[in-house]
Amino acid sequence: MDTTVDLYDIAAPFYDFFTAPLLKAARGIIVRTAKTQKCRRILDVACGTGELATMLAKAGLEVNGIDLSAAMLAVAGRKNHPGVAFFRGSAENLPFESSCFDCVTISLALHEMEQNMRMGAAAEILRVLTQGGKLIVFDYAPLYNRGSALGLALMGLVEKMAGREHFRNFVRFTRSGGIKQLLEPFELTLISSRFSFLGALQVATFEKNW
Repeated sequence: MDTTVDLYDIAAPFYDFFTAPLLKAARGIIVRTAKTQKCRRILDVACGTGELATMLAKAGLEVNGIDLSAAMLAVAGRKNHPGVAFFRGSAENLPFESSCFDCVTISLALHEMEQNMRMGAAAEILRVLTQGGKLIVFDYAPLYNRGSALGLALMGLVEKMAGREHFRNFVRFTRSGGIKQLLEPFELTLISSRFSFLGALQVATFEKNW
């Protein structure tokens, strides 16, 4: 019998209460960026409880959200916004045709993955993104000064509570360049970047030119 405990099953009912105030500013940046970049059809990968997807839909955009956690999607579904469709699935195997979204967002999910899984998810995300489409990533920034070192140390305390493997992936992600590491293997163009929490967190917008 599988006795593995999914932390998101436990956290789902309380997730928005604890995180929405902390993530509101970054989510607002994502929504404004999507509108500024004239995005129309958006996929929100690792959408969780659907808070960002719902904000994007309220801004008049057509949104699909996908997440692996049934518990988180159950919370998302109860928000019942007509402009959002939710799907259960993995970021490494997206159930969508190639080049069918002009914008993809992913928030605080890449750092949770081990390297091969992260690169597989990035490849899938870019597969479903149109040429010239925008990828908006909200996640940890690379370590670059004392402020960001302090911010990452504080966020690391939170990441430790999620478990040993989760924390190990967080450390590897930040030490290997954070969001910046997406630029090299996938030849993306960075078109905007915003930092928060002492420079530890970053909203980066990339363009797919191929």
